[in-house]
This record gives sequence, structure tokens and C-alpha cells, in this order.
Amino acid sequence: MRYGSCRDDFCIKRSLSAAGVRAVTTEELAALHVFADIPIEDLAALATKLEPLHAAAGEVLMRQGERAVSFAIIASGRVEISHVGTDGQITVTELSPGTVVGEIALLRNAPRTATVIAKDDVCGYVGYEVAFEWMLAMPVVADRMVCTARQRLAAYIAPIPVSARGGARLWLRPVLPGDAERFKNNGSFSRETLYRRYQGGAPTEGRRAYLFEVDYVDHFVWVVTDGVDGPVVADARFIRDKDDLASAEVALTVADAFQGRGIGTLLIGALAVAARVDGIEHFHARTFSDNPSARALGDRVNARWEYEEPGVVTTTGEIPVAADLPLDYETRRQIEHVARQVVRAFD
Repeated sequence: MRYGSCRDDFCIKRSLSAAGVRAVTTEELAALHVFADIPIEDLAALATKLEPLHAAAGEVLMRQGERAVSFAIIASGRVEISHVGTDGQITVTELSPGTVVGEIALLRNAPRTATVIAKDDVCGYVGYEVAFEWMLAMPVVADRMVCTARQRLAAYIAPIPVSARGGARLWLRPVLPGDAERFKNNGSFSRETLYRRYQGGAPTEGRRAYLFEVDYVDHFVWVVTDGVDGPVVADARFIRDKDDLASAEVALTVADAFQGRGIGTLLIGALAVAARVDGIEHFHARTFSDNPSARALGDRVNARWEYEEPGVVTTTGEIPVAADLPLDYETRRQIEHVARQVVRAFD
């Protein structure tokens, strides 16, 4: 079947129905990461609501701008996601097997945000409204889908140009999952910087996944890159407290060559803007007492440091209001606009 000539998703269902489809099995679904830890009885019920999907390399599964009536779960083969922004900029990403596609339009009740093309022979499953509602009723699956959808939307956002002292042109944007690999391989962070930031050394692979694959609501991260597609030279994050949803812990890291050039101050301001968008009112932080750059940065937002244990200090305070942030009006406006696009994506 060829999707390239389809005007909407109904053609997928017509083609499947005409071909005569086999039943989807519970075992097939249980093997997919998106359904890890889901009770077998839930998967058995979902399996009856899905249909098998097969597409040859080069076939178009979904088109940007078209009405959405379905989603697909890719079990094998790669798909390419192509998004054309309002400014004409094209963003292309490649997704590996085990991915749900088409969910963003259904979550937002809006036209497709991107075109999906099979890069290999692709096998998987197609679902419609009943199947999608069933998946949303499983909290673990719903959280995974929404987190992935936010990450894809973040990839479509144009980075904000910023300047470091000395004239270097850098770029500020929300973190993307691929930044974990950029961070690992760029060599811009000395062992001492990593030790001070992570209080023990460079993060492990599992820890990097946690740090760079975030949901943008309870865990938000800005990164600064040297070039639009260049290495990550700084990151800053807040992680919402589970017991106090209006409070979050903050942390940041700046590569050695870019320290003392105003990037930390910029990131503190950007975190404050995103936090206000996200309903967070208080920040707290923890660092080594002999980390002068972190303490100096905290002092710029009137942090009051207290000794928690030997060698460690903490601070807690209200997030500064917009007028007190170390950002000019235009930069603050751009940062707020970007933050809203990911934090409020599915409101």
C-alpha cells in the first residue's frame, strides 16, 4: 500500500481493511519499550484495538498539516520526521524502532505537526481514537507518550542567539535527548568542573539519560551550544520537588573556556523565566562550599547560603520577578515564548 497519495489518515485504514489484517498479539506489544511494566490484561485489551502496519522504504505514513485520525507504533525499521517551521526552516530527525508517531496531533486535537516517512521497511501497528484513549488511560504509557511528544516539539523550536562576554555568539534552547551524546563527547568540561557540578565526577550513561531526556514540566533544562548544531557548552536545570510543587532544585554547569563570561547569569535568568511559566515560585540549590563560581552566581540573585554539612552549602529563595532578572526585555521575551511552547504544549 502507498500512503504518498493519501489526503488523510483514513486511507491507511481503508488499505488495511482491503488487505485483510491479522490479529495483533499481546506478546508483540509486551516486547515494546513503550509498554514495559504494563499489566498483561491491559495489553490484551489494547491488542484488540490495533491493526498491523507495514510500509516500504520511502512511503509516507503521515503528512504535516493533514487531519489526524490515527497514530502508529513502530515495531521495526526507522522513520524520518520532517517538520517545516513557520519561518520555512526544515527540521529532520530520525526515530528508531519502539516509537509512537502521530500522537502529537491527537493530543493537541490539531493537524499533523510533521511528515513521517519510512526510511526502511517498517512494521508496526496502527490505532485510532478508541485505541488512543485506551493508551491514555494507562498512566505509565501516557506519561511516556507525552514526554516523548514534548521532546519532539522542542526539536522544532528555533534556538535563541545570545552573546558571551568577549563577543562569542552562542545559542540557547531547551535540551534535546541527543544532547546527552554531545555532552559526553565534547571534552569542554574539565574533571574539576564535573566534580564540582556532579559532586563526584562525570555522570554515567544512565545518569546522562536522566539529565538530558526530560519532560520539561517537572524537569526542565536549558542548554547553551557553540553553534546551532555545535557542542553543549553549558546547561541549567530545575527539578520540581515532589512534596512541594511550587519549589524546585536548580543546578548548572558551564564549560571551562566559557566560565566568567556571563553565561551562568544568563542561565539563571532563563531558568527563572521558565519556572514562572511552569508555576514554580521558589528555587533551592546545593553545592560545595569551595565552589566560588556557584556561590558568586547565587549572590547575584541574593542567595543566602547555609552550611548543611561539612563542605556543603545550601540556599533557598523566591524566584526573582521579571524586573529583577539579569536579562534585557527582548531576550526575556524570547525565552518566555520558547518556554511556553514546551511547558504549555498540551494545556
